[in-house]
Amino acid sequence: MTKKILYIFIFLFASNLIFSQNNTGNEISLAYEYYRSKDYDKAEVLFKKIFEKTHAKIYFTYYANCLIEQSKFDIAEKEIKKQIRKNKNDITYYVDLGYLFKKHNDTEQAKKYFEKALKKLRSNPSQVRAVASAFIQRQEYDNAEKAYIIGKQTTGKRFRNELANLYAIQRKYDKMIDQYLSMLEYNSRNITLVQNRLQYFLKKDVNDEFANTLQTELIKRIQKPKSGIVYNQMLIWHYMQRKEFGKALFQQMAIDKRLHSSGKKVLELAEIAKENNDLVTATTAYKYVIDKGENMPYFVDAKLGYLNVNFLKVKKGIITDNEKLLKLEKEYERALIKFGINSKTLKAIIDLSHLQAFYLNKPKAAEDLLTDAIKIKGLDKKLATKCKIELGDILVFENDLDYAALIYGQAEMDNKGNSLGDIAKLKKAKLAYFANNFKWAKAQFDALKASTSKPVANDALYYSIHISENTEDDSLQLALKTFAKAELLVFRHKTDSAIILLDTLISKNVGHQIIDDAIFLKAKIYEQNNDFINAEKFYKKVMTEYSWDILADLATYRLAIMYEEKLNNKEEAAEYYKKLMLEHPDSIYVSDARRRFRKIRDGM
Repeated sequence: MTKKILYIFIFLFASNLIFSQNNTGNEISLAYEYYRSKDYDKAEVLFKKIFEKTHAKIYFTYYANCLIEQSKFDIAEKEIKKQIRKNKNDITYYVDLGYLFKKHNDTEQAKKYFEKALKKLRSNPSQVRAVASAFIQRQEYDNAEKAYIIGKQTTGKRFRNELANLYAIQRKYDKMIDQYLSMLEYNSRNITLVQNRLQYFLKKDVNDEFANTLQTELIKRIQKPKSGIVYNQMLIWHYMQRKEFGKALFQQMAIDKRLHSSGKKVLELAEIAKENNDLVTATTAYKYVIDKGENMPYFVDAKLGYLNVNFLKVKKGIITDNEKLLKLEKEYERALIKFGINSKTLKAIIDLSHLQAFYLNKPKAAEDLLTDAIKIKGLDKKLATKCKIELGDILVFENDLDYAALIYGQAEMDNKGNSLGDIAKLKKAKLAYFANNFKWAKAQFDALKASTSKPVANDALYYSIHISENTEDDSLQLALKTFAKAELLVFRHKTDSAIILLDTLISKNVGHQIIDDAIFLKAKIYEQNNDFINAEKFYKKVMTEYSWDILADLATYRLAIMYEEKLNNKEEAAEYYKKLMLEHPDSIYVSDARRRFRKIRDGM
């Protein structure tokens, strides 16, 4: 019986406690709501009640604020002094009192109590942080800084993180940077923390002022004797954030040599540079690792990466000379003999097959190479799919569209719901588009607009709109059929025939909305064939005559890249990057244009 009564008592006590906690929680929410709405008289009553229940300093601060905002200075002074008497060790109440007098325009008394709070600081880091925080809450930033400086002397702590945060609030970025970088001087393991904090400000740095200040400070610290490598690592990170891969590589190679490393970090940088289309930096980085020798652990990766960069130069039209193409083919073949036909070399196999089919007119050799690769024992399904997709492309090149559709279909079926499956589905939809089956093709493109692969989704969106726009008012769809045929010819590298077809399309369909697409495609063909005069002419035609169209920003972007990468005319490239940023601020190409513009400007 006694136990039963005890259980009932415990249950009732617990229920009452839970009810009390829930009730307090509701009061707190309501008090904050009143405070935010500047309904200070109602907030005052609630915060006083909550403070008396909880004795939490935060609620007293809000209670005092409510009194001050209502100009109840006498009551506020009395309440704060009462807390000072009750809590002799909590000197944050002196900050509250100083703030009260400041709001009452009694600057002398305010100064007196602020200084009293600072004088009472002892060798207790928690106390220093509490007082500094109280000053920050009252926007007394200079006094908060004084609290940390006194704390340094009394506690031996440096408060670098706290000072950095304080300077960030004040937008004193030079001082903030100094504090964050000084944290690394004493503990380099803080590097990730520091990078995360600085990255926040770099993202908001519109005019590069913050980035330039950070860069200057890092270089200054690197030049100091016995600075270690942490500031070099920070400078590399900084350059990588700005996508200045060449500068980052210079620093990374210096560290690699200094530490007699294996080239791992240089290789990683090469991969990132390549992904961001900085093929010059990627080439230098891969070559550096290769030159370390065949016995080094990253030699194979570097060699395969180096070959891939050269292959990308072929695709971008940087390498066009037939002798150089044949030389690259031989390099690939030697690498495959040396490293074998296996999962690691599969990317090289796909690259070589594409090179042979599309640039050396050896489609049968390419097909054989891919067929052998697909038969590799234990080959991962995704790797086999990549081979099948490339094989499908080669079949399209040979104009065997039915067999290509079968191969793409296999690749899609093997990869339902992933990006590789979406790529295969997109290519199959394009085959239907080439075959003038626009209704079915559009249904596939519409489905692919939701793809998790951004390039696939963007392509699908373009073709969906493209088909809609060019079939609504054209029942025979003759213009679209001609354009699709021209696109297929371009894919098959039959560019002369494509140009003739596009010229016919343009002359016979004056005023048709497909004309801008035809002009843009002509510009791309001329650029691909290194006929830069005509490429420039037709890109500019799109930009001027169709400035309202979605292709105008892409034409501007491609023209700028052509000037930068193929004509080596940096000044002209910078002008067009600038034009893109000013005239098409919402374009998806603006981010890269800004990076390229900045790189050119800094190099001038």
